[in-house]
Amino acid sequence: MAAPGIELILAPLRGVTGLRFRQAFVAHLRGLDRAVAPFIATVQGPRVKPETLRGIDPAAQPAGLPLIPQVIGKDPAQLRVMLGAMRALGYADVDLNAGCPWPFVAKKGRGAGLLRDEAALGAMLEAGCDALGPGHFSLKVRLGLDDATLLPKRLPLIQSFPLRELCVHPRTARQMYEGTVDLEAFARVAEACRLPLVYNGDIRTLGDFLRLSARFPAVRRWMLGRGLVANPFLAESIRAGEDTRDLARFRAWHADLLERYAADAPGDHALLGHLKELWAYLAPTFRDGQRLWDALKLTRTRAEFERVLALSPLRWA
Repeated sequence: MAAPGIELILAPLRGVTGLRFRQAFVAHLRGLDRAVAPFIATVQGPRVKPETLRGIDPAAQPAGLPLIPQVIGKDPAQLRVMLGAMRALGYADVDLNAGCPWPFVAKKGRGAGLLRDEAALGAMLEAGCDALGPGHFSLKVRLGLDDATLLPKRLPLIQSFPLRELCVHPRTARQMYEGTVDLEAFARVAEACRLPLVYNGDIRTLGDFLRLSARFPAVRRWMLGRGLVANPFLAESIRAGEDTRDLARFRAWHADLLERYAADAPGDHALLGHLKELWAYLAPTFRDGQRLWDALKLTRTRAEFERVLALSPLRWA
């Protein structure tokens, strides 16, 4: 059984763990304590358009999975506007993305690029804590841009603010999602950090979680991202201490999610974009997953996609 008192958090994977994913998850699966929404970029001007916030509309959120919005940007004034709009929706807690590794984001000083500029990072943390109050603003980061030395340098600044928590993905931005997580660097951060700490990165199986939680027993908050998308049963398997995967429940979850995607998509092309992004994660968890993925990639209509799945004897790898 998983250690008591842990918290399992759904990661903010842009384009994947959005509203429809969260709704379908709660309808068929369990194990998560809360979710962080994929980031919403700050905007210029004094107001935020309602459609910008559609994915975090409180009325649409599934019951039983508390949501924390996430914002990305580098301008404190724009941050205050966005936080005001989120507070108006009823959100007391908001997360700041300082970890997105994509070069077109980081080069503009947003996401992981925010770590490069100490003054800009400090200004954003000050604006967030001032707008939301102590204990309601949090930060998600990487170890650095090109190496793992930047976060330790920024840690004194970061924990000088009354943040709710600090989430660390122990890779550099240059690594993107490749290579291995740097657990030695994470250990050094964990030893120096006085804030509540969240671990995020490469928890793909129950065994991964057990190894990491044994190595870092003081960490009580764990974020599940690509591993949970690849295996939607991961959170409940961690809770149960055993593999809870079930193909009948998987097919029911997937059918529900497909219908939810279809309700938003203007046509098959948009729908298949969502489905193929999802199955890029799912396929490797099945036997002959590469063959299945190759067939799914070639589909051009919803009917073709569903036919390929229906004819595939899904078996866990």
